[in-house]
Amino acid sequence: MGFVRYVKEKEVVEEFLFCKPLKTTSKATDVFSLVKEFFLEHEMTLNMCGSICTDGAPVMLGNKSGFATLVKKEVPHVTLTHCVLHRHALATKTLPEKLKTVLSVVVRAVNFIRGRAVNHRLFSSFCEEIGAEHSVLLYHTEVRWLCQRKVICPHQETSNVDKAH
Repeated sequence: MGFVRYVKEKEVVEEFLFCKPLKTTSKATDVFSLVKEFFLEHEMTLNMCGSICTDGAPVMLGNKSGFATLVKKEVPHVTLTHCVLHRHALATKTLPEKLKTVLSVVVRAVNFIRGRAVNHRLFSSFCEEIGAEHSVLLYHTEVRWLCQRKVICPHQETSNVDKAH
């Protein structure tokens, strides 16, 4: 899957670019060929890319033959970055055991509440009943939760933190 992020009228816009399956193996060259093929099909060049953000998979990061390296060889000006969400996920692996336990419990509770519509409605009703400032839980994996720096948010599902990522 590919996503694109760009600035439009002073707003950062993130959109789904494409989703194509890898036909055989999932080597960096296969991923690169698929992306390059997509660009060619749509009469675009890879030179349009200012930066590429990848996850932590070795296929993406290999310094000799990873996807990012292959792109960099073809588009020398491209900036390579590692996804913020995955950096947070990696950071959780080194958390003290007590903090990991708390994070795990919170994520399970959020997933339970948001996993069924009735649980979510009951939670919202409970929050309003006790006069809580917030009554909506965001339903995210623990990676996304860490990025948001919070689980409970105001009624609006999109916060300034979302817009920054």
